[in-house]
This record gives sequence, structure tokens and C-alpha cells, in this order.
Amino acid sequence: MDKNTSIGLLLIAAILGGYMWWSAKNTEAYNKERQRIYDSIGKIEQVHEEVRQPETEPDSTKQRRLKNIAVESLGELMASHLDGSEELYTVENEKLIITFSNKGGRIWSVEFKDYQNYNDFKENNKKPLKMFYGDENNFSLKLFTNTQDIITSDFYFESRIHEHNLSVTSDSVKIPFRLYADSVSYMEFVYTVYKDKYNVGLNINFVGMDKHIDSRATSVDVNWKLNFSQQEKGFSNENTYTNIAYKYPGETSIEDISGSKGSATENIATKLEWINFKQHFFSAIIYTNGSVNNKLNFVSYDENNLEKRLKTIEANFQMEFNSKKNSNILLGFYFLPNHFGTLHSYGHSFEKIIPLGGSIIGIINRVIVIPVVNFLQNYIGSFGLVILLLTLIIKILLIPLTWKSYLSSAKMKVLKPEVDKIGAKYPDSKDAMKKQQETMALYKKTGVSMFGGCLPMLLQFPILFALFRFFPSSFELRQKNFLWADDLSAYDSVFDLPFSIPFYGDHVSLFTLLMAVAMIVQSKIMMSQQGGVNAQMKQMNMMMVYVMPIFMLAFFNNYSSGLTYYYFLSNLITIVQNLVIRKYFVDEKALLKQLNERAAKHGSSSNTKKKMSFTERLMQKQRELDRLQKQQAKNRKK
Repeated sequence: MDKNTSIGLLLIAAILGGYMWWSAKNTEAYNKERQRIYDSIGKIEQVHEEVRQPETEPDSTKQRRLKNIAVESLGELMASHLDGSEELYTVENEKLIITFSNKGGRIWSVEFKDYQNYNDFKENNKKPLKMFYGDENNFSLKLFTNTQDIITSDFYFESRIHEHNLSVTSDSVKIPFRLYADSVSYMEFVYTVYKDKYNVGLNINFVGMDKHIDSRATSVDVNWKLNFSQQEKGFSNENTYTNIAYKYPGETSIEDISGSKGSATENIATKLEWINFKQHFFSAIIYTNGSVNNKLNFVSYDENNLEKRLKTIEANFQMEFNSKKNSNILLGFYFLPNHFGTLHSYGHSFEKIIPLGGSIIGIINRVIVIPVVNFLQNYIGSFGLVILLLTLIIKILLIPLTWKSYLSSAKMKVLKPEVDKIGAKYPDSKDAMKKQQETMALYKKTGVSMFGGCLPMLLQFPILFALFRFFPSSFELRQKNFLWADDLSAYDSVFDLPFSIPFYGDHVSLFTLLMAVAMIVQSKIMMSQQGGVNAQMKQMNMMMVYVMPIFMLAFFNNYSSGLTYYYFLSNLITIVQNLVIRKYFVDEKALLKQLNERAAKHGSSSNTKKKMSFTERLMQKQRELDRLQKQQAKNRKK
């Protein structure tokens, strides 16, 4: 492998490292700039909110104020619903345990029956995973009455069911809550829980409320807020993948607001089909099918906060409403694991929530990687073996490119003595162009391409990037153990440090360490193809052999151990492939003879008229330029 190939490999490594860095940080700068734009708006809204309701307002004062508003707006009956006690109603289907509260008529908690958080999983505790509960969430409507605005979360609804614990034994169960304004006027929240589904329907009915709600009101304000706390092993990684996503009606792609630090806000005046509050491996989606004036925001928390809270995510939007027609509002909640097949089965492009990459990278993941992984999972219990077989399949498919890359490097190696002779012939730096011309002529005669070893490697990059996207976001890896890794979706640790090293972390990931060692060995084998090298090449070799593996060691220490395990296997198999090809399939003496024969054949047919290639035309132009320059120099001497 010559200098040009080494430069190409360095560029490839730089592209890979830059892409991975960018992929992990791709939205932080954007979110900061966007947040700067909205800061002034947020401050104004904060001032208005403080004017309306001071933060220091005592509960008793607030209660009296709300009661006066309710009495003035809707009468004594509705005002009486400001007082009461919270009652919880639990409904269990085959997948979820959902608890409802009469306070605000809201969903109080959601639990996934088949999944556990990392701590419970580690302790073999089968407790259902709580996505959120209690005051960690809020769902409310703001009604524009004839005199004042009221917020539904301040009121105690009347429950229309008599059991506090229900199981969905038929197709579905309805959970209704009513808030009366007078004896014949009320607002009703009717939730529908299905037997074997992750979604919950919500029908908001307004009966006789036209005389209470301002006739000029054409919409209802909706607020939905969730606090997400840590569920997985790595706080930083989970926080990075916790974000907001949304979809415009009629579109197949989705948009997202992400970032692991600070806060971000997005204002969307046009209609949205759905809004997703995404926590690394689970999603809470509200299907609005036409919400407008959407304001979406999140606030991130530091890793050292006592509640282990990741983000507070909030959506404020408006739903069209006509009080005169007693119209209803239809919403839908989806509480789903971020499993590609599960999300896809519910439609609405929910599967786009998983960041599998766009264009060719996303296609590789959706069409090749996920189907292969699902097929292997049907027959193999260990996900570590699944990754091993996936790596072998990929390497087998890439054998033609691997062979071409190695053969190109071998050709460069056997021609190196001839290239060195050309270098000795033109030792002066002013003859660099002549040296390059003769070297290119040698490659042309022997049919060797300077970039023959780089191009096959570049063609493999889409697969490399696709798997970089797949493994960290793959639900299939979640809480799957292998060897010393207790969770392949998170980092593996064989030693926890008593301190944190900047850019590295507070633990030692063995799979990442093995990956770096394999990279060093692979680079050394590749460099051995070059033979003797000059001082400049030695510096480049040092970069390839040591600097890049050290960079990758620091970068991947906190990444999914499934990903670093795959990269380790990939490098290891490449090492074996190169050694086998060198020993059994490439005879360097026979290869040199073949190249010499090609050069001789090229020389014997050099007088045959044929169309010149771009390289030949370039060399001819350069020779003509050299001749003119020499002629001009002679003329100046005369």
C-alpha cells in the first residue's frame, strides 16, 4: 500500500470519525440557535404567566380564586368540583396497566407489563416498567368561558364506573369521567382501553356547554406534559435518545427536536398529525389528526439530579371546536415500545421514530439488517451469537470488495521497487511532476489503479454507518446479556473507575478496548503491505495505527456494547481474511510476473492508434507545457 492509499485510508477514517461525532452531536448547535430565537418569546410568556398566577400563591388562596372564577363563569355546581379527593381507577389489558384519576379526568400512570427498568432487570425483579405516574404528567384542557378561562386539571370529575380495578376481558372497556356545569350541561372524557393493544382512545364530549363556553371560541387549548426519569443503564445515552418527534399530515417523514443538554422549543403553526414524547426505548404518542398552533419544548436535567430525571417534555396545542354544535374532540394515546415491527403495525409512520438513518443508510437497516436480525432471533436465543452471525453474513456479502481491495494493495506492494527506482531517478523536488508522470505511466502500463484499494472500502461505508445507527437504537438489544455485558443496548463495564475521565467516562468497556486492539492489529497488517517507508509515511502510519484507535476507544466507551462487539468482530474477521488471502490466494511473484506481462503487452501495442484516456491527455498537456517552458527559458538567455 503506497502513500496515496494511506492518505485515502486516513481520509476514510476521518470521515468515519467525523460522521460519528456529528451523529452524536448533530442537533445541539441547531437547538441552541433555535432556543436563542425563542428566548424572548418565552420570557414574555413567563411574565404573563407570573402576572396571572404568582408562583408564591398559597394553595388556599389559589383554591378560593379558582372557585370564584368557576362560580362566576359556570355556577355553583361546577365550583363545587374544585373540592374533592383523588380517586384512582386501574385498568389492565394484555400489555399495559393504566391508572386513571378523577382529578382532571386524566391518565395517572402507564406501566408496561412485559418490560422492566434496568435496576429491576438486574435484580431479576419482574415489576412492570412505569413509564410515568402521579404528578410526573399533566393532561388538561383550557376552556374559554363567557367570563373567565378555566383549566380542567383543577377540577374533580365524576367517575361513571364503580370498580377501581378492571381487566379488559372483551374487546374493550370504556372509562368515562364527567364534569357538570349545571344539571344538564357537562363535559365528558371517555377513554377506551383495548384488550390487546398499546393505544387508548379519548373522546371528549361537550353536552349543553354552548351556553357556558364563549360563542366566539373556535378552539380548545390542550396541554400535555410528561417527566421522564431514567429507565436504562446509561443516563447520558438514554438522555441523548430522549426527544420530541412529530409528523405533518400527508407526509411520510417525521421531524424531531433533540439534544442532551439545556432546553429547546419549537413553534409549529400548521397542523400536526401526531406528537411523540420519546424516551430511548419507549414512546408516548398523542394522535391529534389536526392540532394547530403547536408549541413543543423540553428541558434536560443534569446527570447528578436526585430524581434521575432525564427530561421534562411538554406540548401545547389547539384543537378545532364549535360550542354551538356541541362538537366532540377525538384524540388517541399510544404507549409503545420502540420496536420497529410493533411501531410499524400501528401505521401512521410511527416506525420512523427509530433513528435508523436516511436515504441509503435507512434502506439498508429496514430492508436488510432488521429482517436478517428478526430471522436469526427466531432460531437463536443468544443475541451475542445473532450479532456474530450477522457479522459473518455481512462479511461474506462483502468478499468481492474485500478481495478487490486486498488485490489492489498487493499490486501496489509488488510494484513498489519500481516506484522506488523512479523516485531515485528524480531525487530533486523540482522534478516531482516528472516523477509523478512516470509513476502514473507505470500504473497505466500494469493496469494498477492508485485508488483501487480505497474505493472498495468506501463502498462498504453505508453498511458501517447503517449498523452505527441500528445497534444503539435497537429495541432487540435491550436487556440482552452476552459474556460480561449485562445489557447489549448499553455500555459494558469490567471495571468502574472512582473518577470520571473527560471524553472517556468512569468505567472501562472491554468490548471497546478489544475493538481498539483489533483496529491496531489490522492497521499493522495493512501497513506491512508497504515495505520500506520514508519519514513522512512513518508519521502517517503512526496516525493510522495508534491515533485513530485511541480516538475510537474514547468515543465508543459509553456506546452500546452490541455496537462495539460488532466492530470488534468485524475487525477480527477482516484480519483473518487478509491473512488467509495472503497465504493461500495471492502469490506475489506470480502477480508481479502478470503485471510485467501486461506492461510488455501494453508497450508492444503502444503504437496502435486509440483514443487517449483523460490521464494520458493530461500527461501529454504537461509534456507540452514543459517543452514550451524550456523553449521560453532558452529564448530569454539569447
